[in-house]
Amino acid sequence: MRIFIAVEFSNEIKKYLHNIQEIVKKNSISGKFTDKDNFHLTIRFIGEITEVQLNNLKKAIDNVALNQEEFELNFSRLGEFPRGEKRIIWLGIEANQMMDKLYFKLENELEKQGYEKEGRGFVPHITMGREVVIAEEFKELEMKAKIIDGIISVDKVSIMESTRINGKLTYIPVYVREFSVSTNG
Repeated sequence: MRIFIAVEFSNEIKKYLHNIQEIVKKNSISGKFTDKDNFHLTIRFIGEITEVQLNNLKKAIDNVALNQEEFELNFSRLGEFPRGEKRIIWLGIEANQMMDKLYFKLENELEKQGYEKEGRGFVPHITMGREVVIAEEFKELEMKAKIIDGIISVDKVSIMESTRINGKLTYIPVYVREFSVSTNG
């Protein structure tokens, strides 16, 4: 099974992301756009694993969630990773110490399980579309897609399976672990 570790979003956040994505689509010539149900924040891509490795990942996630406080994230801006004419269009997340702490805890737990650390900086973002050809300058698109303050509550972490169901890319949570420390009293 093909696995990644992520923060899942509420339906309300997915709807907001879909609205931003629609602005991107209207101002694009072509692209492969993320399905609304698949919006998430990847913390770490793992790849193909066995059932035994999945059980080890679950232990790592349990350790990460232990003593982890809930926190909130905010959207920052629309961004791009250019690939020639085509681009990956994404929505960024504002810098957040709690998110960084979660990422580094996860990296350390994964290292104990035999996974190498990524070695690149963690840039939290939500992919809106891949291979996107926009119809104008990116700055124009950025101005049209006004990013309002949106708060994402983070109170759990999920192991997600990436699979195809009837030809459609689908992300399925295979293990979800809530954080042990609640800020709601």
